[in-house]
Amino acid sequence: MLALQKVASEFGYNRIILGSCISRIACHVISATVKGQGYSLPADIQYVDARWEVPVVLPLRDCFAQEINMLCRLDGLKTVKLSTDLCSSINGLVSSFVALLQEENPSRESSIVRTAGKLTPFQFNRIPEIIDSNVPLTTRRCQKRYNLKSNESVSSESFCPLCNSPLDKSEIVDWSNIDSHRSSDIFYNTCCSSCRFQILPSDSTTMEQFYMDFPQSVVSRPKQANNGNLSLLSMLEILW
Repeated sequence: MLALQKVASEFGYNRIILGSCISRIACHVISATVKGQGYSLPADIQYVDARWEVPVVLPLRDCFAQEINMLCRLDGLKTVKLSTDLCSSINGLVSSFVALLQEENPSRESSIVRTAGKLTPFQFNRIPEIIDSNVPLTTRRCQKRYNLKSNESVSSESFCPLCNSPLDKSEIVDWSNIDSHRSSDIFYNTCCSSCRFQILPSDSTTMEQFYMDFPQSVVSRPKQANNGNLSLLSMLEILW
């Protein structure tokens, strides 16, 4: 996502549209749960995600992979199936598991996504209100279907500087005396628990070297962690 954000920003794109469908989202739901990303999971599976500099939209989130493949065949479009080692990663194992479930019961993928959909999303997942008679009816219907009420969303003002996942209150560290801590320690403790467990080294010396290899755009994020996401929502309202 960081690479997509960089390209979109450099070329002046105002939105990133991903082709994530129910099948892909179902795999993400299970893999994110296994990785300890349950709190931030609702942010990844909504129609709109405005926590990024360039808002992200998932227009195919209600479509199955089989339906998309069929449409491509009818339109004469070629599809490419990625060949990966099923045992090489958690994502590979989960994809294999979900595919097996889908073979046994075709409704398993939608059941997984519906269950995850009961989790409370965040405010940056709301679709800005559209009050314009010139807006196509399909767009207004889409907004009505996917939009959230104010009491159906959670406000999150702090994000992991590494994966940009919203942080739970228990993960937010109070740096009252920030000058007495090393930059690498601050970065480590401002990351989410999933990134600290999976990616970042626990040894302080190794973490210092690890920190030095990060690009400036990543290491500067902890300084902006409490800026909130209101500017992103405002931008989305302008661009929608």
